[in-house]
Amino acid sequence: MNVYLFEATSRVLLEEAVNKIANNSENKITYNAETETITDILEEASYVSMFGEMKFLIVKNATFFGKTKLKEEDEEKLMKYLEKPYPLCTIIFTSYEPVDSRKKITKIIKEEFQYQNIITPKGLELYNKVASLLIEKKYLAEKDSINYIINACLNNYDLICNEIDKIDLYYEKPSKIKLDDIKKIISRTIVDNNFKFVDAVIIKDLKKSFHYLEDLMTLKVEPLSLINLLAREYRNMLILKLMEQDKFLKKDIMKELNLQDWQFEKTRKNAMDYHKDDLKDYLINLEKLDYQIKSGQIDKLVGLKIFLLDLYEY
Repeated sequence: MNVYLFEATSRVLLEEAVNKIANNSENKITYNAETETITDILEEASYVSMFGEMKFLIVKNATFFGKTKLKEEDEEKLMKYLEKPYPLCTIIFTSYEPVDSRKKITKIIKEEFQYQNIITPKGLELYNKVASLLIEKKYLAEKDSINYIINACLNNYDLICNEIDKIDLYYEKPSKIKLDDIKKIISRTIVDNNFKFVDAVIIKDLKKSFHYLEDLMTLKVEPLSLINLLAREYRNMLILKLMEQDKFLKKDIMKELNLQDWQFEKTRKNAMDYHKDDLKDYLINLEKLDYQIKSGQIDKLVGLKIFLLDLYEY
C-alpha cells in the first residue's frame, strides 16, 4: 500500500507516524493542501524518477477528507489517480481535523489503502509514554518528576515534548533528573496561565477567562486539556460540598480528593459560591461537550468558548 491517511491532534505524533513510513528518506517532498492544488500534487505524485527510487510525498492539511470539500473535477482527478497509484511514489495525507467516513473519497482510502486515527495518549498511557521517552533519552526520573511534567503541560503531549527538549539543554546524558530542576525548567507561563484561566472561569470573570484562553492557545495548549481541568475543578467542588453535607472530616475529604491543605481551603472557598445542582449541570455540559468534540460535531475551541459564555446565564 503506497497511499496513507493519518488523522491526529498531535503534531509530534503525526510527524512520528510519517517518519515511520518515510523511514528517514531524503527523497521527501511536502505539499500543503490548503495552499496548493490537487493538480499540482498529483502531477508531482506521477512524476517519473530518473533513478527509479521511491519518493515520499507528504500532503499536509488534507482537510478535504473531512470538513472541507474538493471541487468536483479535483475529486474526480484524485479518485482516478487512486485507481492506479504510481508505484514509485508513496503519498501520505495528514490532517489535524477529523475525517468524514461518509465521504466517498475517505471510504476509498479506508477500504483500499491505509488509514489511521492517531489517538493522543491519556492517563496511564501518557505517563508510560513520557517515562519511555525520558528513558530513551537516557534520563532516570522519579514518579513525582514525570507527573509534574505532565501536569505542568496540561497533559498535552506536544508541550511535554517541547519541555523535554529544554531538559536536554540542561542535563548531560545519562543523568537522573531532579524535581527541583524540573520546576525551574518547565515554562512558568504554561503553569501560571493554566491556574489563572481556571481561577478566572471559577469566579466567572469573562474578560480574564478569554484573555488567559488566548494566551494558552498561543502556547498551543490543547482545549480538551482545559476542559478536563475545569471538569476536575467542578468535580472537586461538588464532592467537597456533598462530603461536608454528610459531615465528613476535613482530613477525610483531603484524602479523598488528594488535596493539600491550601488546595482544600481554596476549593472550599470557591464551592461556597455554587449550588450543588449548578455544579452537576456544569459537569454534564462538559461531558456533552467532550463527546461533541470527539465525535466531530463541534470545533474544540469554539465549544469551549460557548461553554464559557453559557456560564454567565446561570
